[in-house]
Amino acid sequence: MLPVMKTASKANGVMFILMLVGMFAYSLPAVFNFARNQTQSMDMFFDGELLRKFETFYDKRLFLRDASVQQWANVQYLLFHEGTSGAVFGRDGWLFSNQEYLVPNDLLGNVDDQLAQIAKVRATLEASGKQLIILPVPLKLDVERRHALEQPSDQLLGLHDEFVSRLQQQQVVVSPVRATFMAAVDEQDMFLRNDTHWSPDGARLAAMELARQHPELIGARHYASAVSGNKAVKGDLVNFLNFDPRLKPQYFVPVDIQLYETLDSEQRTGADALFGEVQQNLMLVGTSYSRIDDWNFVGFLKEALQSDMLSIAVEAKGPFQAMDEFLASDALKDPGLTTVIWEFPVRTLLAQRTTWRMKNQQNSTHF
Repeated sequence: MLPVMKTASKANGVMFILMLVGMFAYSLPAVFNFARNQTQSMDMFFDGELLRKFETFYDKRLFLRDASVQQWANVQYLLFHEGTSGAVFGRDGWLFSNQEYLVPNDLLGNVDDQLAQIAKVRATLEASGKQLIILPVPLKLDVERRHALEQPSDQLLGLHDEFVSRLQQQQVVVSPVRATFMAAVDEQDMFLRNDTHWSPDGARLAAMELARQHPELIGARHYASAVSGNKAVKGDLVNFLNFDPRLKPQYFVPVDIQLYETLDSEQRTGADALFGEVQQNLMLVGTSYSRIDDWNFVGFLKEALQSDMLSIAVEAKGPFQAMDEFLASDALKDPGLTTVIWEFPVRTLLAQRTTWRMKNQQNSTHF
């Protein structure tokens, strides 16, 4: 005997069909908009990249997505006291990146790969008559661990010194600042409470320590840094917290910092400024620690070294991307440029090893 469709079943069926039609109508503008902005779509279709790209594109535009994500994050926090996969809770509103807790299975292989790349960079610079100085930026979790609820492993705590030791074995000049940070951290925060980056105090101390270790780089200019304003920094780690701020408001409180401006008090004017030769022998290569003006690391370096300098820094792509850009630039061939300071976050050593293998293949022409 065939089943008889009842009124409720018919209503459910009609509602389901209407929902499908509505979703289809909702999707059409997104599909057309996505299609208009794609190039090489046929190649991407055959290797599956086009479908993955559309899934990401569509997911970000799905209605109720943000509300659903927040509700799930609320449940996750209330049940497990977890934020999201990107941030780890500390004490008193402090946040840490989960990247600094995740040790790759083959950490030694990671370090070996990156040391090999650094050695190639050094050889390339030496062939162009330039000295390389690496300034390793310590892990926030290492320096500010008194604020952490979950303490880092001994392996993580020893990563900075191991990296410095291996670089020195390769005859690479290093300017470590960790010991100076640890000596000062009880008096002032070296890193921002809600951000992965160092504070202006940390940036200034790093610049001063590099100048102390390398007095031969100090010039005869007259740079000075002064407070130019204030700013409330939301913090990049807060972007990983999707739950309702009312559940844990201390993690959402911005950090107030002072902004600095660095100027040459004897800056030339008139004909000297227009036609005079300005020789710059220093280049800073770095990441967002150097690129973001809020920390004023470039300015503090100018002040500490009393020298002007060029700078190539890239956000969110790691230290090798900025070095690639420098090695591909005309500045590499400039005989007046004699020293390259490479700001290098230690947390880069915790990136997946396959990433660096792929990068080696893509950038083999530079090295």
